[in-house]
Parts: sequence; structure tokens; C-alpha cells
Amino acid sequence: MSSKIGQLLHQDHVQAIALLQKLEQFLVAQTSKRPPDCANDVVKALLKDVAYIIDDEITRHFGFEEGHLFPALAEAGETGMTTFLAHEHGMIRPVAQELGVLARAAMQDGFTPESWKQFHSLGLEMVEREVFHIQKEEMGLLSAISALLDPMTDAELAMKFSES
Repeated sequence: MSSKIGQLLHQDHVQAIALLQKLEQFLVAQTSKRPPDCANDVVKALLKDVAYIIDDEITRHFGFEEGHLFPALAEAGETGMTTFLAHEHGMIRPVAQELGVLARAAMQDGFTPESWKQFHSLGLEMVEREVFHIQKEEMGLLSAISALLDPMTDAELAMKFSES
């Protein structure tokens, strides 16, 4: 991959997939009926990652793509794929934000049976949606970046992404 912005987005994707796999393994090992012990160090670390990485990183990553990358690709002639990916962002973002709210609340007060059931369901939904979305970006978006963006635009976008 020769694109600088493509490399940075790929690194974000790899980190997100690792966290999503960790979240999925945790949720699958639990039942939706029995809340985990939020005083457990493993559970605390996972909730912290969900609260601050999934929610914040998705907000930052999606915001960069919609505010900078997709307009640059549209200027280069690519609009169909970016419209589709932006639509998916709109479906993923509220799930990530709600999951982050539930994780932050659980870090302070633990889970109630109801909040755990909601977190469990949203967590599995988040894993499914985001993993498929990342796969699409890895296959289509990163190729489009390499094919359509000139080196100067690529470097400018990489700088903006690094600063976001």
C-alpha cells in the first residue's frame, strides 16, 4: 500500500478489529442474563476500551472520512462507494455511541440486569456491523484512495488525519 492516508486508515482498522474481536469473545463467553463483575480488572479494561476507543475512535475516524476523505474522492470522481460508506456510518455511529454510554455507566455503577442485557445485545450488533464495514473499506476504499488521489492530496489528508 503506497498511500499514506491508506496506511493510517488501515492501522486504525487493525486496532478496531482487535478490540471488536476481544469484545465479541467476552460477550459470547457471557450470557445476556448474568451481568459480569465490573470490579474484575479484565472487565474494567474491556469497558474502558469500549467507552473510549470504540465510541471516540469511530467518531474521529468516521468524521475524518466524511469531512475530508470522501469529499476528496468525490472531487476525483468517486461518489457511489463513499455515499454507501457514509450511509453505513450513519447506521453504526448511534450503536457505538450508545454502547459507549452504557460502558461508561457500568464503569461507575456496574450493570443492572437490564443494562447488561442491552450492552450485550448492542455489543454483538456493533461487532457485526463494524467488522463488515471495515472489510468493505479495506477492499474498496483503500484501493480507491491509491488509484484516485494524487500524492499531494494523499499527504495533506494523512497530515489532517494524524492531527485529528
